[in-house]
Amino acid sequence: MPLRIDDAIRLFRPASFRWWLTGGHALEAHLGRSWRAHADIDIGICRQDAPQMSHILPRWDIHVAAGGILTPWDGKPLDTNRSDHAATNLWCRTSPDAVWALDVTIGEGDSHQWIYRRDPAIRLPWSRAVLATSAGVTYLAPEAQLLFKAKNHCPKDDLDAATVVPELSPKQRAWLKQHLPTGHRWLRY
Repeated sequence: MPLRIDDAIRLFRPASFRWWLTGGHALEAHLGRSWRAHADIDIGICRQDAPQMSHILPRWDIHVAAGGILTPWDGKPLDTNRSDHAATNLWCRTSPDAVWALDVTIGEGDSHQWIYRRDPAIRLPWSRAVLATSAGVTYLAPEAQLLFKAKNHCPKDDLDAATVVPELSPKQRAWLKQHLPTGHRWLRY
């Protein structure tokens, strides 16, 4: 049972670290409208900021999702290795007997730039990687979000691409085209 998007934003607004909407909600924030239902709510943070989650979600039950396994998280810094078993998400719920309510996506970056987790050679300055709505809600730039979604083939991601790619600026579209695999089905957009 995902949190409502407004509730997730309210929880993260006081954060002293960088955070952003990810997934389909990020794409909708960019276009300012919705076109499909969502089964979850994702918030992105940088790996080095993960230990500060206890200030945002005090008393919540948080598990590290890595390699298909959920492990209770002790709040310590997350492993920085880039293997298939590196921590890439924190699953969060209000208590151990509650349903999962929030997925915190662990992103990579330094003080100057966002780094694509799947290929550290792909980078964007933070000013282009994390954008904000007129209400100040931060979200992952659509071209970066679509690059994440491009790995898997599922109808919701295809719908997102068909809806969002035509609305990208020429600069955003060129960046996405440069980083999509050769022959990727979204290149037609």
